[in-house]
Amino acid sequence: MPDVILAILVLAPLAVTFLLKSNAALAFLALCASFVIISFSNIDIRDLTKNLSFQLDSSTFNLIILIAPFVLTLLARRKAFHGQVKTLMQYAAALCGGALLALVAIPLLNESTRLNFANNAAWNDLQKIQTPVVIAGTVISLLLVWFGKSHTPAKKHK
Repeated sequence: MPDVILAILVLAPLAVTFLLKSNAALAFLALCASFVIISFSNIDIRDLTKNLSFQLDSSTFNLIILIAPFVLTLLARRKAFHGQVKTLMQYAAALCGGALLALVAIPLLNESTRLNFANNAAWNDLQKIQTPVVIAGTVISLLLVWFGKSHTPAKKHK
């Protein structure tokens, strides 16, 4: 079961990027921003969920904060690129985004689910390459944002 969860987390962004031509570079950066939010405000989020009597625990709330901007960016930024080089770079950003999503989301799961990943070879291999994944995803995403021209339809003159 952990292999299936890992495969879904890592490959789903690639599938969405492939099918919708979504801007995976912006989605990767949105995921990074979401991770920063939950990293710096984890205690505040935990207190907020207690004080407001949410039916969600802080771990679930953190998962929502992490995943929602990533998924919404992939869905909202459709038809964002064209050209073979940009396509390959977007696919690479999608794979890095999926791998980062798995690396960040799995530790937020409940304890019994996390224990399933403890001795999983794919999870251990993914953790070993987390630094190259983050560096590659960041560099590729920034290059696409800096040098990628947005595709706007040409105005028709009468």
